[in-house]
Amino acid sequence: MDHALVIKPIENMPTIKSRDDISAIITNSIRQNGILLKEGDVVCVASKIVSISEDRYIDLRKITTTPEAERLYKIIGKKDPRVIQLMIGQADHVEENIKINGSWIGVKNHIGRFLTSSGIDKVNENTVLTLPDDPDLSASKIGRKLSANFNANVGVMITDSDGREGITGATQLCIGLYGVPPIRNQNDSPETACDMLAAAAGLVMGQRGNNIPVVIISGYEYTFSSHAKLKDAY
Repeated sequence: MDHALVIKPIENMPTIKSRDDISAIITNSIRQNGILLKEGDVVCVASKIVSISEDRYIDLRKITTTPEAERLYKIIGKKDPRVIQLMIGQADHVEENIKINGSWIGVKNHIGRFLTSSGIDKVNENTVLTLPDDPDLSASKIGRKLSANFNANVGVMITDSDGREGITGATQLCIGLYGVPPIRNQNDSPETACDMLAAAAGLVMGQRGNNIPVVIISGYEYTFSSHAKLKDAY
């Protein structure tokens, strides 16, 4: 059996703007790259372009910090206290869901994943971009349209680049999915397949500036399920 994976970059993607129809843009870009999606292909989409299309910008000038945010700011030092306030708002219980190590801060946020800075990205001095409100739903909307456009069951994963405590650099994780079960069993041992696929996609997508926010993974064997959710991995 051939277990080879093929990871294809979608090049020359246009710049995504707020309220763009991201499904249509991805469809057009895939076709312009001369690719025809096949049954079982997995389309990995960077969370940033999904957040931009869903207008997940926050004006920090409208954020009022609490004493708890100011306390954490004094510990961390480098983070904007207004951003720390947003992190607190995404952590149900601060003591359990926020971890600090030097200038590093990790937050278990609204999607149930423990991410550096809760996945919040600074755009400029007074603006940040937050993760999609419901990444599974975002993946589902994209996946259903791609499946219809290419007449094939296509999986979609929303991925996010994430730094890790005590380790240089970043990896890539899955924060939302459609069609692809997040866990697979290999010889009776569970594996977090969604993160393994996201990390593989990250090798091609790279970091900021590469302009490859979408890649297609072909050759991964799984049973397509429109009911798959990231929480199935928890």
